[in-house]
Amino acid sequence: MKKTLLILMLTLAAALLLTGCASSADTLPSPTPGTGNGMIQPLVPDMNGSNNGTGMTPGQMTATPAGTAEPLNNGNTVTVENAQQAAQAMKEAVMKLSEVDEAWVVPMGDTALVGVRFDSQYQGGADDRLKKMVLTRVQSVDKAFTKVAVTDNAALVTGIQALADTLKGASSLDDVNTKAEDMLKQLTVYSE
Repeated sequence: MKKTLLILMLTLAAALLLTGCASSADTLPSPTPGTGNGMIQPLVPDMNGSNNGTGMTPGQMTATPAGTAEPLNNGNTVTVENAQQAAQAMKEAVMKLSEVDEAWVVPMGDTALVGVRFDSQYQGGADDRLKKMVLTRVQSVDKAFTKVAVTDNAALVTGIQALADTLKGASSLDDVNTKAEDMLKQLTVYSE
C-alpha cells in the first residue's frame, strides 16, 4: 500500500513539474494559402497622402478583411480612433512574443513602425527571424500590413514610443504621419 501511494505521489509530482516547463508563449496558427481575397487596402493612409493605387483619397480608404484577421475599422472611413485601435492591438500582439519585453507600434500605410525592448534573456537582436515574427503578429491584427520597420536601437525606440504617445492623443493623422515618415527614413523596412 505504501509503495503504491509513493509511486502515485511521485507520478503526480513529475506531472506537475513537466506542466510547469510548458511554454506560455502564444502560438499563431499557420496561414492557410488562398484565404485572402487579393483586395487588401491599407488601414491608415500612407505618408505622402497618395491613394495607394486604390482610386480613393486617404479619407475614403477602408480596410478590406483578408484571411481571418478582421479590420479594426470595420469597413468605415479611416479615423484617428481606428489608427489608435490598430496601434494598441498590434502592440499587444507583438508583446506576446517571448523575446519582447516592451513594444510600441505606429501603423502607417501598409507598414508598421515597431520599437521593441527585448527580454533580458534574449540575445538575438532585431534580426530577420524576429522581424518575420513581428510581421506575422502585426498581420494577425490586420493582413493589410505587409511591411514592418522593427528596431531595438534605444534612440529610435524612444522616438517610436513618443510617436505612439502622440497618436494616442492626436486629433488628426496629419501630424503623426509627418513624424512617422521622418522616422521611417531612419529605419530598415522588412517584408516577405
